[in-house]
Order: sequence, then structure tokens, then C-alpha cells
Amino acid sequence: MHAWFAAFVDTRYSLVLPIIGVRGFQWAIDNDMWPARLDSIKPLFEEARIDSGKSEIDAEVWDKIAPGMASQFDAPYSVPLIAPRPLLLLNDADDPRCPTLGLQEPASKAAEAYAEAGYANKFKDSNN
Repeated sequence: MHAWFAAFVDTRYSLVLPIIGVRGFQWAIDNDMWPARLDSIKPLFEEARIDSGKSEIDAEVWDKIAPGMASQFDAPYSVPLIAPRPLLLLNDADDPRCPTLGLQEPASKAAEAYAEAGYANKFKDSNN
């Protein structure tokens, strides 16, 4: 995931391979797939829950931890910014944190950005 974030803000990255690290965060919320990420960093979510005064961890707590992750910084908006640099996206359909289904919208928007830049052959995802 860090490779993806670093590359969309820093054009010095000439090749980007964010292996098993890209998914739409809003997709995860909409499809109730965010609890798997919660399990990997539960103490952080617990502190945010307490700070929010909530009795349970929910999607609002996610936004408190990472504001903008389900909006302007989300994969459908930020992955296309990597174009036209070479990009390879690899996700596993069974990965609970970054399943292939969560990659569909970001990959589609990235493919469009690469095609518009005239570099369709520099983008590959695990579905093509």
C-alpha cells in the first residue's frame, strides 16, 4: 500500500508494484470488508473508538483514523495519478484485506488514465 501512496504523490517513483496492497476503501465500507483491515491494526481502531465516544467500531471510526481514505485519497482517485509510469497491481481474490473485487474500480479508472496518456501497455492488473 505504501508504494501506491508514495507513487501518486512523488513522481520520482519510476515503476510501481504495490503487491496485495490496493483496494477501494469506500468499496470496503460499502461491502462490509473493512473489518479484516481492522483486525490487523485493532489497537488503533480501539483508541479511535474510545476517542469518538462510540461503543462499537464502525465505518465512522475508520474515517477518524484516516480522513479522506474513502474519498479523495481512495484508490479510484489516486491510482490513476500514477499514469503514465509502469504499474502492476496484484491482488488475491481470497485476501480478506485487499481482495480482487476491491480492485475493480481503481483498475478500471487506472486503465482509462493510461489509455488517455497513450500508455495502455504500461498498466497491468491481476485480471488482465
